[in-house]
Amino acid sequence: HALRVRTETGVSNLRLFSVGALPQVNEAEPNNDFAAPQAIALNTTVCGVVQSEDVDYFVVEAKQGQRITAELEGLRLGNTFFDPYVAILNEKRFELVRSDDAALLKQDCLCSLIAPEDGKYIVQVRESAYQGDGASKYRLHVGTFPRPTAVLPAGGKPGETLEVVWIGDAAGERKEQVTLPEIAAAEGSLLPADEQGIAPSANGVRLVDLPNAMEVEPNNAVAEATPASAPGALNGVIGAAGDTDFFKFTAKKGDRYDIRVFAREVLRTPLDPVLVVRNAQGGGVASNDDNGGSPDSYLQFTSPADGDYFVEVRDHLKSGGPDYAYRVEIAAVQPRLSFSLPEKV
Repeated sequence: HALRVRTETGVSNLRLFSVGALPQVNEAEPNNDFAAPQAIALNTTVCGVVQSEDVDYFVVEAKQGQRITAELEGLRLGNTFFDPYVAILNEKRFELVRSDDAALLKQDCLCSLIAPEDGKYIVQVRESAYQGDGASKYRLHVGTFPRPTAVLPAGGKPGETLEVVWIGDAAGERKEQVTLPEIAAAEGSLLPADEQGIAPSANGVRLVDLPNAMEVEPNNAVAEATPASAPGALNGVIGAAGDTDFFKFTAKKGDRYDIRVFAREVLRTPLDPVLVVRNAQGGGVASNDDNGGSPDSYLQFTSPADGDYFVEVRDHLKSGGPDYAYRVEIAAVQPRLSFSLPEKV
């Protein structure tokens, strides 16, 4: 939430205020010794600060098979340029999982695991380069709550009820019926929740009046392309290194479409997408990578002839993974006007 203080003499700078679902405790120094961490209960939010060369340790107890997730708000609080790092270790000081710069959380971090045995687990928090100061404040959420890193399909029509698959959670994929927000904005969010709790932050989705098409594997070549419609929305995952996804749509000569990929922006997934439109012979007729300074891709396509065309999506570095999700929107070109104001007048 954004806050300002207004008085007779003026208005303060904007500050951010975070509201969460978990009970809150304050960091209690000294807690910078692995052998003497601060004890907290699972499903707790810790408010703390990282000073220069500071390392904070917290310990929780968990049962075998229990999910432990640590999500940290640092940069998103807007206090300073704070680049946090979080890890979960066992009692023998073996690092089980770690995170620095989770795509979903911008430059904040999260890590999650299924406890391999009953016992104590230590959460480590620090600045990624061991820097920090009094402004490097954080909110550390530690609990059994779900923490998927992507959702499919990654959008739908405003107010629509549809089945989605939450992916990227340590406990595995989970299907759920959800109702999308009925708002005028094209960008919305869904907050993951299950019987173990509610995630500290939401997953971004697109809210547009386009029919969804879900990729059907194998669709790694023109001959295997998943059928789709134009206008329409194409949803999928670049599931492994080297994966390439193809979708097929039909267009008439002169049809003009805006074709845009959403991945790094809005959805906040790790994918750095490359977008190519091919003809029925497999030849490229349009392509884009990193449109206008954005890591996502956009192009305007005019059909040169009646026929089938193919949308190709891949990662720029040929990377991939279970949460490299994307959404491609194909929309008819519409006249539009945009304007902007300078930040400083």
